Amino acid sequence: MQRWSGNRLKATVIAAASSGGAFWATSSCGELVAQVDRYLAGQIARSVRSKLGYALERDEVTNTVLVRLADPETGKVLVSGIQGSRDPWAYLAKCASMWAIGQAGHRVGELDAMVDLPGVAGSAADAGLDPAHGLTPLPVVIDKTTETVEAYVDDVADRPYRAAVTWFAENPPTHQGHGHSDARRAPEFGRMGFAPDEVGALARVTWGGRPNMHVTSLLRAFLLDDSFDPHASRPHRLALMNMRATLARAGVQRGGQRAAS
Repeated sequence: MQRWSGNRLKATVIAAASSGGAFWATSSCGELVAQVDRYLAGQIARSVRSKLGYALERDEVTNTVLVRLADPETGKVLVSGIQGSRDPWAYLAKCASMWAIGQAGHRVGELDAMVDLPGVAGSAADAGLDPAHGLTPLPVVIDKTTETVEAYVDDVADRPYRAAVTWFAENPPTHQGHGHSDARRAPEFGRMGFAPDEVGALARVTWGGRPNMHVTSLLRAFLLDDSFDPHASRPHRLALMNMRATLARAGVQRGGQRAAS
């Protein structure tokens, strides 16, 4: 895959920000995700890790760029800047770097959105949520989150997505800056057959993506409203599309490793 010209990147960013939502269901959206992921996100993630010691992953950078672009206010500013830029790639990289540094600044003291909700269970043993709180019972939250995740993957029959979602529901991070990194290292996911990048992708749609995890957290959304429609939420839909791309890429790598062995 060749890197887009600056003019093509500019045109696609403008189309994404001005489409009113239609862009995010097109093939152009998938192509933009691939371009940002391959030619921008990795370099920025490495820079933040080396300079700030913050465990930022490439997919998180990609997800942040998409969420910012989908936001009407941020998207408008981004379009204005990229229109006047001589080097659209450099301008987008500068914006993405600032957003990534902003994420690093949130790692101290910001709790996961679910933890602060009244009466939210910290484990399955405490999961009998009192209806007086008006919250969806945890088993229902897990069911609905699993159904949503599985609708975006192609290997449902072969992989334990329900077990993965259950792990995230039963183990909410107590500290946002470290929870995602801890999940990637959790031995339970290794036994389930999920690679660290896949765990990170699942974390960004279950717990939600850093720094504002509540924006894309399926668990939180269903906990607050059992009739929540993730397809009607642009941030959730984008996070799910990014998850699908990450899982598909990991699947290709697994296939290549099996062929080599």
